[in-house]
Amino acid sequence: MTSEESQYRRLLRLAWRQNSYMKRQDVDRLDANAAQWSQYLPAADRSRIARERLISDMAKAAGLNLPLAQVSDLLSSANTATKTQVTRAMKRLRDTVAQLARQNELNRNLAEFCLDLAQEESKIFKDCVLKDPAGCYGDDAQKTGRGPGGFIVKQA
Repeated sequence: MTSEESQYRRLLRLAWRQNSYMKRQDVDRLDANAAQWSQYLPAADRSRIARERLISDMAKAAGLNLPLAQVSDLLSSANTATKTQVTRAMKRLRDTVAQLARQNELNRNLAEFCLDLAQEESKIFKDCVLKDPAGCYGDDAQKTGRGPGGFIVKQA
C-alpha cells in the first residue's frame, strides 16, 4: 500500500502543477507535465492491481468471498498492532486518492473554463477587430490595405 500511495502522491503533485501551469497558460510545461503523467500512471495502476490481487488472495486463503472494499473483514483474526497498521495505511491511501480525485476535478473545471474563455475571446476578436471599419494595421502600426494577417487572426 505504501508503494501505491507514493505513486498516487506523485500523480497528485503533477495534478497540482497542472493546475498552476493552466493558470499561467504555460503550454510547454503543461506538455511536459502531461508526458510525466503518462509515464507514472501505469506504475500507479500496477500498484493498485497488485494490492487488489493481494487482498483477493488473502480473502480466498481465509475462505472469504469478499468484495475488495471490505479489507476490515480480513483483519478480524489479526492482532491489534497489525489491524492498526493496516487501517492507518488504508486511511492514508484513501485520503490521497480522494485528494487526487478532487484535484483532477478542479483541473477539469479549470480546463473547461479556459477553453470557454478562449472561444469567447476568439468570437470577440472576430466581431470587434476583424470587422472594424477603421481598417487593419500591419507590423509597422500603419494601416494596411490587404486586410488582417498574423497567427491570432488566422486562429480566429
